[in-house]
Amino acid sequence: MFINRLTVRNRKSWLRLITREKWSPNGNGCAFLNILGDYRYLSEGHYGSLEAEISGVRVYPTIKEALDAYVVPLCMQRAEAAGIPVPEYYITNDTFEPPCIVYPINPFMKKHSVVYKAGHVKRIARSMTRNFKYAMCVQRIDDDAAIREYKCVLGTTTCEEISGISSRVWELFHLPICKLRIIEDGKLMLSSIEPLQLQELGSRELKLLRKANEWQI
Repeated sequence: MFINRLTVRNRKSWLRLITREKWSPNGNGCAFLNILGDYRYLSEGHYGSLEAEISGVRVYPTIKEALDAYVVPLCMQRAEAAGIPVPEYYITNDTFEPPCIVYPINPFMKKHSVVYKAGHVKRIARSMTRNFKYAMCVQRIDDDAAIREYKCVLGTTTCEEISGISSRVWELFHLPICKLRIIEDGKLMLSSIEPLQLQELGSRELKLLRKANEWQI
């Protein structure tokens, strides 16, 4: 596993890739970027950040930042407080009204559902809540809303339209590599932040890494 070593000077940073065997305790202005991209609980990325924190090393993301980013209602609450546009949402373990995006809040499911028809509500609600035992997060959308996903590297993307959201997500959660699900409905709104592993980056995103000799943090 590789971690990036980040030296910070007056908000400017110079980056080079090193192995975690060269970690040293924080104290000389250094930090480490965990670029595995999947920081979910018990994942390799989770343990990478955990190991850095235990070693006394400043790390991006921290365990708390990653967990908050991936739990949709927590992500929505923190994003909204930081001025990032988010859709209207609520938490329930009962049925809901479409059209909407539904995210599970339980340890057994990861996939979301986009629901347009009322006839699908009961089946999806039962599945998402494990027979109405767990909660789910429901985001209201319009029938003609577009839902798109964008790959994000240290707050930058290849799509200029979402650069404002992506940079603020980086400032809030410090996920070096992630996928942003965006609702396009008259305005751009953050729907969720998803894992994105390093090997999933395309050529355009890899260019963002290659020219990252000067990243701002």
